[in-house]
Amino acid sequence: MSTESQILITAVKNGEMTDPGGMTTTRDITHVVEDSYDAVRQQLHALANQDLIVGRTFGREEVWSVPNKNKETPVGTPMPTSTRDPHAGK
Repeated sequence: MSTESQILITAVKNGEMTDPGGMTTTRDITHVVEDSYDAVRQQLHALANQDLIVGRTFGREEVWSVPNKNKETPVGTPMPTSTRDPHAGK
């Protein structure tokens, strides 16, 4: 794995730990690696294609996480999020 890939994966992991909702967006990563949004987005998608990270879209934001290799999660399992209003629709 390249150093650049490892930097991106570490940035995703660190973002999960510092963001209260555990949501690390593409824009969050661009601030860490100081590269263009499009370049970072392309690199994150390449890592997701290698199953090194997991990406989901919430609204207009792509969010990223590092899968837990010790705990098997079935394909198609939704990524948990705490950013949704629990009172919405009530």
